[in-house]
Amino acid sequence: MKLPQVILVLLALGVGAILYFTPIAPIAEKQVEVEETGASKVEYSIVDDVTEIKNNLDSATLAQIAAWETAGAVDSLIAFFDMLRQPVGASYHALKRAEKTNDVDHWTEAGERFLLNAKYMGDNDRKKSWYQEARKAFEKAVELDPTDLDVKVDLGVCMIESAQIMGTPPMEGIGILKSVEQQDPNNIKALINLGYFSIRSGQFDKAQERFDQVLKIDPKYADAYLYLADLHEREKKFDEAVKDLENYKSLVDDPKRIQEVDNYIQELSKNI
Repeated sequence: MKLPQVILVLLALGVGAILYFTPIAPIAEKQVEVEETGASKVEYSIVDDVTEIKNNLDSATLAQIAAWETAGAVDSLIAFFDMLRQPVGASYHALKRAEKTNDVDHWTEAGERFLLNAKYMGDNDRKKSWYQEARKAFEKAVELDPTDLDVKVDLGVCMIESAQIMGTPPMEGIGILKSVEQQDPNNIKALINLGYFSIRSGQFDKAQERFDQVLKIDPKYADAYLYLADLHEREKKFDEAVKDLENYKSLVDDPKRIQEVDNYIQELSKNI
């Protein structure tokens, strides 16, 4: 038993994460059927998903979308697809905005959106496409602002998360995170992610060191306690995991998060 996915998702997205990734208007899930002609194969395109979303909308809404598209109102388009809980559509328009403005924050947001899509949604073809878009967006952001260490962390995380499905070496991304840690030993974003990936690789001692360092830097960094709870549960230190979750609860005021954690504390307590 491991810390439930729903709680770990809260770390990245907040309480609305599950709902956001459960769309109101359905994303196309069926594959395009093609005749087997030897070498021919229809490749996935995000435009296909955006088109499928539009196909489920009424004419008045489509007219409004067309007006926004004609006016180049990408902020409105992003907000609209977010409202529909269609992250792929929102990501597509976030990418278009970044291409238009060439702004580092817009590239970073596009990368973050595609990365979350790839982590929590889609078949392999979609995941590969989204990881590629995320990496390109983060690389562009780093190119525009090489001094922004947090964006470098985003790039490193993307490279690690995508390594298995893309067939690339994860150590390249780990190297980026470690280089950020060397430049700024107090960079919480790098430390948290290095700790998280240490858990995934079974290097529990290293994970503990990173999370302890985070709490030395910022004793009120609540999410560190969730990661510690995950670590201690994997080590079967259930009493410590419960203490971690209690510490987390003391630092947050979101009733939904607290309820999720309370429910899991009850499950963990059965092992003590």
